[in-house]
Amino acid sequence: MVEDDPTAGLTPRDVLLEGLLGRLREFVASPLTPGSQVLRGLLPPAERDRGPRAVLWDGLDLGTSYALEIPLLDDDGEEIPHDHFIAALRACIAQRAALGLPFPDEAFAVPVFDARRHFLRTVDAPPLTLADAVYLPLLSLGPASGPAPVSDDVEEDAEAEADEDGDGAEWRLLGFMLVDERYARYYVRWTETGEVWGLDFCMRDEAGTVDSRGGTADMIFPALASSHDLERFQRPVSDIRCQAVYDLTAWC
Repeated sequence: MVEDDPTAGLTPRDVLLEGLLGRLREFVASPLTPGSQVLRGLLPPAERDRGPRAVLWDGLDLGTSYALEIPLLDDDGEEIPHDHFIAALRACIAQRAALGLPFPDEAFAVPVFDARRHFLRTVDAPPLTLADAVYLPLLSLGPASGPAPVSDDVEEDAEAEADEDGDGAEWRLLGFMLVDERYARYYVRWTETGEVWGLDFCMRDEAGTVDSRGGTADMIFPALASSHDLERFQRPVSDIRCQAVYDLTAWC
């Protein structure tokens, strides 16, 4: 491992738990379900536990709390994609009555439901929502650039570092808009030219089913832009927030 490897010194399970916490922390204040289920806690597994526990409540009364024991990996031992993970967790919440009788947590006064089997049955084909589809491009496009520089000096330093390691950011995600039920537009600045582009990604397939292909936006978009194939997909629309709009609904 390189010296600045953020996973240095962590066990494989710790790395997985860190990723899981990153996935779920947004739901501490934002509802996980259409009702008011929010995350009260994420308990790392003790030696006797069969998996971590997502502790949920209604955000108002701690007496509504309960925990779902969930897996870290799928049946093949692979990490579960973010969109599938969240959708499978929602499915377990919606069908909690089918999970069997709860058992007590050893440290906290919350009932625990073993959701692992139901979770893994659901995770291969989870019921995604339109909100999930909107979130996926944000997730895939956002981390590429990191925070914007706060001064010219910082920007120069960042550019110098990028030149040294050869891994400078190609774009910066600036904003987004769910245009209608069919597609959403994501605003990015391509750092090579400084131009702001609108990228239209598909939210539903032709049958009207929510589409999860937006999770691959960070692979499709830069490949088209770097090879100068993006121009073929320019849309003849006017958007005052960008220099050009590109229709990538056939890709994402």
